[in-house]
Amino acid sequence: MKLKKSIYALVFGSLFFVSCNNDLPKFNDKDAFVAFTNTSVSVAENVSGGEIDIPVILTSLSGLEKTVGFTIKDSTAISGTNFQLINSSKTLTFTKDETTQYIKLKIIDNSTYNGDVVFTINLNGTDGLNLGESNSCLVKIADDEHPLAFILGKMSASGTSNFNGATTWNLTFEKDASDVSKVWIYNLVPGGSSDTSPVYGTVNADKTEIHIPVKQVIAISSSYPKILLEGFYGPSGDDAIPTGSYITGKITSDGTITIQDWFGSHVYKDAAATTSAGWYELMESGCVFKKQ
Repeated sequence: MKLKKSIYALVFGSLFFVSCNNDLPKFNDKDAFVAFTNTSVSVAENVSGGEIDIPVILTSLSGLEKTVGFTIKDSTAISGTNFQLINSSKTLTFTKDETTQYIKLKIIDNSTYNGDVVFTINLNGTDGLNLGESNSCLVKIADDEHPLAFILGKMSASGTSNFNGATTWNLTFEKDASDVSKVWIYNLVPGGSSDTSPVYGTVNADKTEIHIPVKQVIAISSSYPKILLEGFYGPSGDDAIPTGSYITGKITSDGTITIQDWFGSHVYKDAAATTSAGWYELMESGCVFKKQ
């Protein structure tokens, strides 16, 4: 294996512009509104305690006292099958001292994998009170019986960098929306991955191996037109893994993954990926990922 040079760090940044205006907005109770604090909520099917509270706020200058209604719209999640509404009156009463109220739900767990399901909660208008922009909330119930649940979530990783020696980092495995054998991996390469460019891997039928195809875009940078996941076979790392093949990880029953090949972020000077600019990072075989 011959590496001409290495690039050690990706820098992702954003530039923010702030302007000052001395004309402060005027606010009175004609502008009061009620809204969800979040327009979407995700909850595990096996959530601790079996219940969740979804906050709703009433924002007013003088502390209005109002009762606001809401409706439930079933979708792939069905009331009575996937969840139950606890505050069955479908109303929330706000006072001057209690400007936050909660829609309370009981999540129904089952023992089979049906996939994630969703439903919507909509706030109703009431006299003298506006609906805020966040007047609808999409609730997703994440199925905990996914066949790959034992490797999904946060992982602690350790291994040897060809450039920097012993290295530890964190990464995340997320399930695919439709393919139960496929997972999306965030921060696979320490210092050489982008949150906006996860790579995928597929798990074999007996759940003992994960295969991560090479040549996937693993990072995005304004400085380089192409950054790809690439690797080299086996402990010695002598042979490059070709297009159409993959990096292999061995999986144990507790979800620990041991990567069998070298892998890293290969940087190219051109979009066709023909001229190398070096590597952001190259990890040697034997990297171990463990569930947190």
